[in-house]
Amino acid sequence: MFKLISRYFTPRHITNALKTSGRFLCDFIAPPACNFCNLFLEKRTVFCDVCTNKIQQVVSCNLEVTKKYGLKVFAVGAYKDPLKKLILAKRWSCVVSSKQLAQLILAMPQVQLQKYDYIISVPLHWMRRASRGFNQSYEMALYLHEQCGVQLADILKRNRHTQFQSDLTQEQRITNLKGAFSLKKVDRALYKDKHLLLVDDVMTTGATLHAAARELIKLRPSSITAVVACRAL
Repeated sequence: MFKLISRYFTPRHITNALKTSGRFLCDFIAPPACNFCNLFLEKRTVFCDVCTNKIQQVVSCNLEVTKKYGLKVFAVGAYKDPLKKLILAKRWSCVVSSKQLAQLILAMPQVQLQKYDYIISVPLHWMRRASRGFNQSYEMALYLHEQCGVQLADILKRNRHTQFQSDLTQEQRITNLKGAFSLKKVDRALYKDKHLLLVDDVMTTGATLHAAARELIKLRPSSITAVVACRAL
């Protein structure tokens, strides 16, 4: 009898049963629903088909960092609903929305995460992170790391509590971010000739990504690419 039980109730079977029970309980407490229109769904996805089709697609763009380094930026879509709703959820400390944005990035066929050596998030100043409770970009990068296995590198720091970029003109945004980022004390040899992926939640003029990339090129990587959930048009 014991042999029969041990045959059908191995640690793997028990683990799978617990996962299934957990999903069932989660679906019972919070049934799958679209995160924009709240339509109930048969399976747990970020948006329903109708809302997914409302995402305005955008082509990738290129930012010139130096004559040697360019920064190609991929985005899930334009900074409009339904994506905009998930971006703004950070204002009320909704960490789940960050993971949902990362799920949408994972679904992008043009972003092949396995070809990168390190994932790096755009950091927040500690004062802004304390007031918000978390860094949406870091949570997105962490989810990507957990799903694809590419190493997460916490090597950038924010030096100044800058003004919100949305309140400034393009020239003011560049000035606002001068000296805003710097590299932490790291073994620079680890990143030389490597492919780096920079993650942020939203791109407006690209000034933030540009400023962060200017610090990363000091590591002499082979390439730097950026991916964001939304891009303002």
